[in-house]
Amino acid sequence: MTRIFILFLTCFIFTSVSCPMKIPDNKQPGNAIISFGLIADVQYCECESQGSRYFSNSLDKLREAIFDFNTVNVDFVINLGDIIEQDFRSFTPIMDLLEESDKKVYHLLGNHDYYVRNKYKKKVNSILTGEESYYSFSTNGFRFIALNSCDISIYSGSLLSTLKAGILLGKLQRQGRPNAFEWNGAIGKKQIEWFKSELTKAREMNEYVLIFSHHTIDPEGTHNIYNREEILNLVSDYDNVIAWFSGHNHSGGYSKYRNIHFVTLKGMVETSDSSSWAVVEINEDKILIKGRGREESRILSYR
Repeated sequence: MTRIFILFLTCFIFTSVSCPMKIPDNKQPGNAIISFGLIADVQYCECESQGSRYFSNSLDKLREAIFDFNTVNVDFVINLGDIIEQDFRSFTPIMDLLEESDKKVYHLLGNHDYYVRNKYKKKVNSILTGEESYYSFSTNGFRFIALNSCDISIYSGSLLSTLKAGILLGKLQRQGRPNAFEWNGAIGKKQIEWFKSELTKAREMNEYVLIFSHHTIDPEGTHNIYNREEILNLVSDYDNVIAWFSGHNHSGGYSKYRNIHFVTLKGMVETSDSSSWAVVEINEDKILIKGRGREESRILSYR
């Protein structure tokens, strides 16, 4: 009992700390400015499990998450990438199931989404994000920016992208960097310029910014994008950026760089019988992450 009281007191005093507290599931009218659902690394496939990843079980796990999102009436849902494990045919049952969502589902591109036969790679974008692989939208004073961290990668199907990724990967390998793996990717120059313009527009319009990518940015580790330092330096110049959500690292996690909260969701595909997703509520001065299953609940202050 004493331990619980100390944890509560610490979170109360230091409100910028990520506190894994139990957050009530009921959404009090008028409290949340925006609420949305988050899923990551569903990696569905009708194929044999590998280690702790039970690919075929993900369909039922996703169904449970969609039911939850519909029940609590979120404003929209964001998929942080890797909706399938492999095999282009896996998209059909997944996308059919997502039609059961009462609200719009926004998609990000993940490396496993491209683990299909070469002739299908060009269709991945059209299924998930449409012609533009990165985008933004604004509502109630907040701008949501969805990045394509597979932009420069060896698996996207573009010859130019593959060549650029090979150069970056080789450089990171020579430097002995922890993220020098083929499953990662980078944000290209054209997208970076667009990203800058979005951040600037948001600042001019007094909007807070939340960013989403499949690959992680912080903390430093094996699942980071190739040009991590460049992107961190960019977002650090904008004091209206409050949070960055990612998937890719199935262990999940939290870090804080300057005043930006970095949250990595746990992979839904992990384990045979437990799932992981989150309902996120944005209040006037806090972000409430209501973890489901293995996902942790957090209270993140942004003012």
